[in-house]
Amino acid sequence: MAHTRSLPRTRRTVDTASRFGFQWDRYREVFAHYEPQFLGWIAPLAAGDFAGRDVLDAGCGMGRHSLFAARYGARTVLAVDQSSLAVNAAHELCGSAPGVRVERRSLYDLSIKRAFDVVLAIGVLHHVEHPRLALEKLCETLRRGGRLVAWLYAHEGNERWVRGFRRVHPLLRLLPPRALHALAYLVSAPLFLGLPPRSELLARASLLPFRALHASVFSQLVPEISRYYRREEVEALFGELELAKHEIFARAGGWTVIAEK
Repeated sequence: MAHTRSLPRTRRTVDTASRFGFQWDRYREVFAHYEPQFLGWIAPLAAGDFAGRDVLDAGCGMGRHSLFAARYGARTVLAVDQSSLAVNAAHELCGSAPGVRVERRSLYDLSIKRAFDVVLAIGVLHHVEHPRLALEKLCETLRRGGRLVAWLYAHEGNERWVRGFRRVHPLLRLLPPRALHALAYLVSAPLFLGLPPRSELLARASLLPFRALHASVFSQLVPEISRYYRREEVEALFGELELAKHEIFARAGGWTVIAEK
């Protein structure tokens, strides 16, 4: 693996954390679809793969994946996020679960070496400014034989949404999260009333109860950085890392990558 270095927090890095922090502060409930969604994202891994394992939940948000890992019998879970609001929400949700601790950390500044059997980066890498550096840092935290599980937005299946999103994203980045939360009703309300969705991601969200649907739409509008990866771009992102192997699966409008060190 190439030598890595820590990067200073740039404005985009800080903005991304603060904007997502607004989301996790506002939506702290565990919706019914979250657990089956998580199990779908990590497949072919299953709940039993967490038993007795040390787990890192990178970019934990409100901490729901950390909570599931603890329920599945993980020995320890470290949940990290750069947003103080997200960390507060995660403390509230899973901070008291056995073996779970929550810390405010940047992925770029992780200094933990070979400490985890499972590293989760679910819905994270497509929102960070330097995804390759973040990946290298996460790989360094894995023990030999450990597995990194990542889920990223896919371009395939979401082409119509991506075309429209790229046109309006420069404007969306200028709006505060509270305004974007209101604007998201222009997408979530029509979807709830039966408007055909423009992407696989929105098609799945349109089946949810309205509050969960709106939270899903808002989560796609609010980030400072959002990338929708083609399969070959995922291959390039994970290529030349210090990994024994990696596999890529199409999952729920995104790509699941299971990498083994």
